[in-house]
Amino acid sequence: MSLTWFKRFDQWIFRLLDITVILLSGLLLLLLNYAVFSRFVLNSSVSWSEELPAHLLAVLTFIGAAYLTKINEHLGFDSVLRLMPIAWQRLVLCINYLFMLLFAVAVCYFGAIASLGFHGRSLISIDLPLALFRWAMPIGFALIAVISTYRIVGLISGRTHPSDLYPETD
Repeated sequence: MSLTWFKRFDQWIFRLLDITVILLSGLLLLLLNYAVFSRFVLNSSVSWSEELPAHLLAVLTFIGAAYLTKINEHLGFDSVLRLMPIAWQRLVLCINYLFMLLFAVAVCYFGAIASLGFHGRSLISIDLPLALFRWAMPIGFALIAVISTYRIVGLISGRTHPSDLYPETD
């Protein structure tokens, strides 16, 4: 029962991040192409052509960081780790994910405090709340904290093998 819940939670987080990153990337692509088309073909620039895509790119960066953490493609040095015995790999990975968890909680907390300061403000070129974009940082790092906690529990309980957390190699 517990293992099923563990795997379902893992799949749910992955699917949520996958869909979010695809939608954000697609929206960014559409907006940028429309802005270029409008400027060079219709000869009429849109007012939000620089501001809105820049904020969406920031959102994509923070949500993308959680996505990369989930698929094990974040920055890491695994060549030495692969040479260690399995018990040492578990220990090193647990310590690594503990540091990631602590950092993610700190950024989530302070990012949330900073994001609260943007409530009631809007983008200059389009009437969208600025807080909508600023909350991407605490949300992205909250997801990283959840993923890190999940990984620590999996490593300690033996449900996750260290080799499952290696980045893919070519």
